[in-house]
Amino acid sequence: MTLIQKGTVVLGGFCLIAMALITCAEVVMRYAFSHPIFGAAEMVQILLGFLVFAGMFAVARERSHVTVSLFEPFFRAHAPRLYHLTFNIMSVLGVGSIAVILGWRVRDLMSYPETTVVLRLPMLWIVGGMTALAVLAILGAFAAMRRHGASQSPDA
Repeated sequence: MTLIQKGTVVLGGFCLIAMALITCAEVVMRYAFSHPIFGAAEMVQILLGFLVFAGMFAVARERSHVTVSLFEPFFRAHAPRLYHLTFNIMSVLGVGSIAVILGWRVRDLMSYPETTVVLRLPMLWIVGGMTALAVLAILGAFAAMRRHGASQSPDA
């Protein structure tokens, strides 16, 4: 699993660096030479999508989700097993729902192909890649459940 995590983190890092380079080059080309880069905004949007989904595996595996701790202290003190079970179920359901929604979109794109507006890239490949990364996040959530167990803290 650490190989998958390293791969997704490297992919996310590549996407972030590419976004920064494209944005800087776009600004220089637009204002210094009056020739903007064709499709730069669309490239950055696609890279941002891949960055988010590449990070999902590490977030799910390391249990570093954004959380709101309104009732957490109460449930940890009074029903710790229920709290941990709920945390595990919600983690898997969250990343699983995202993967299912994207999977439906891939199925639609297989029947009715679409392309991006400016660059005319096939949406099937873009959404398919994001779906694959979301499916990896499900594996990361299950790995976190196995690693931490139902009786341990999700933050451990």
